[in-house]
Amino acid sequence: MTNRFVAGRALANAARAAVILGLATPAMAQVAPPPVAPAGSVPQQDQLDLPKPQSAAPASRATVDSRKVQAAPCPLADSDVLVSISQVEFTGPNGGALPEGFGALLAGIAASPPSGEQKVAVVCEIRDRAAAVLRKEGYVASVQIPPQRIENGQLRLEVVAAHITEVRVRGDAGRYRRTLAARIEKLKALNPLNEHDAERILLLAADVPGLEVQLTLRPAGTEPGAVIGDLTIAARRATVLANVQNYGSHQLGRITMYGRTDLYGLTGLSDVTSIGGQVTGDLQEQRVLQAVHQMGLGNDGITMSLNGTYAWSRPDLGTLDLRAESAIAGIEFNAPIVRSVRKSLFVGAGVDISEQRTRVFGGNNAAGNASSSPLNRDRIRVAFLRLTGIRRTPTLDGGDAFYLAGRLEVRKGLDILGATKMGLQTGGGYLPSRIEGSATAWVVQGDLDAAVQVTPALSFAGSARGQWANDPLLNYDEYSIGNLTIGRGYDPGANSGDRAIGVRGEARVRWFNTPRLRVETFGFYDHVWLWNLDSSAIEDNRKLGSYGGGVRVSLPGMATLDVMYAKPTDPPLLLPGVKKASDRLMLSLTARFNSGGK
Repeated sequence: MTNRFVAGRALANAARAAVILGLATPAMAQVAPPPVAPAGSVPQQDQLDLPKPQSAAPASRATVDSRKVQAAPCPLADSDVLVSISQVEFTGPNGGALPEGFGALLAGIAASPPSGEQKVAVVCEIRDRAAAVLRKEGYVASVQIPPQRIENGQLRLEVVAAHITEVRVRGDAGRYRRTLAARIEKLKALNPLNEHDAERILLLAADVPGLEVQLTLRPAGTEPGAVIGDLTIAARRATVLANVQNYGSHQLGRITMYGRTDLYGLTGLSDVTSIGGQVTGDLQEQRVLQAVHQMGLGNDGITMSLNGTYAWSRPDLGTLDLRAESAIAGIEFNAPIVRSVRKSLFVGAGVDISEQRTRVFGGNNAAGNASSSPLNRDRIRVAFLRLTGIRRTPTLDGGDAFYLAGRLEVRKGLDILGATKMGLQTGGGYLPSRIEGSATAWVVQGDLDAAVQVTPALSFAGSARGQWANDPLLNYDEYSIGNLTIGRGYDPGANSGDRAIGVRGEARVRWFNTPRLRVETFGFYDHVWLWNLDSSAIEDNRKLGSYGGGVRVSLPGMATLDVMYAKPTDPPLLLPGVKKASDRLMLSLTARFNSGGK
């Protein structure tokens, strides 16, 4: 980091400018630091990675309601007749065979009947215990007491496992008709019907962008165990998301305005196409365009995503006219390993390609056009493998009593397609953003987010972020602190590191919680540790903290307003004259508009 930050200071004087523009004398060139852009003037990953549609929603709206096929009340509850049961036998309807696996599940009950004489109502207790065992395993089944005489202590109970004979769709499937038809056939193939398996099928359907589903089961009345599934669907055609905030840096613009349009099902392949853009308040310091297309592959929840981003940056550096262009493209595949309302695990893999080019402009050439000189260019090609997991305990109001989400990602830079060479000048006179930066480094990243609801009004939340690298990294790959990651109150990109650990804690108090209005206040503390691997790094083993609080007002599904005060506790850089970052009052307003669906 030394080169980048020392150069950032040096660039403020005429000698540095002369070096950058190639006008330095040989003596100056021998002592001057390598020409690189000032810290924070070239956007990093957190400033260019605009929000994308989720490849799988952690809290997808998909439910299975089997209450209409639960066991009936006990008809023997008021009887004083006594029975003695020494053996319990479970069979299928009319004495037939049990579904595969049921015998093992019910073996414990069959092997431990109640001892001695009991009121005949104990038969219902055995029935209900058996039903509870099956229900715990997710099976939709009823345990029934057939007409019988309990002789020689032998009790026979019949297990009627549900199976779907018909699915009736309520709502307009539209372009999702083919996708839903495949899911319906999978539901009908579940025999015996298991809620966990049905839930997975429905959640994979609900993971289709723009689709929400609910399955209600009811007896068909045609044969034992036959049920009809009422599948209610709500499909969105489009979503428009807009945000304005003042989280940005002084150099690249405090105020940013972001907008994105998601179009669902254009091809009928479980797809969403998103087009988004972001600009700063003066429309010059930074402009970002992004396009994403995500589609399903088959009917097992596997998705493929293509994304591309292009950005123009012209930071406010006084008399220094620095301009950067960034291009990022990627392809990604994701697949569910575990998928349920309470827990999910996804695996993903893909390739990212990025290029950043920075030039210094000054004066006009002989033709009267603005002249410029090359400064830095980074070309990074990365393959990655990712695991994402979610564990949650949902509440009746749609929230979570407990929530835990984690991500582990391994990234490897590839020496292909003209990737940047360490310390070498490239064609056109460009240098890497960091002289010791490696485009082929190994990087391991991890995230952890947790929240627990103590009372309906009080909750606590915490986050942790980490990054490890085996070599110094180029500008785009470094872990960046600030308002967009961890370190609220610091400018995005105010400092960064090859290795980092960041933690965040929040206490939240909810004052209003209605379907139309939610209001909560919160207090927070952020802390980040940074390490850099440059041979002459100044910004090594840094600790930066901040604290503050705010209020969050939301109209569920429509708009959210965040107002936050943050107080940094440390100077962002260890450079002469750099003071502690000033306090920040930050605002963010997000609005969402849906066409169709919920």
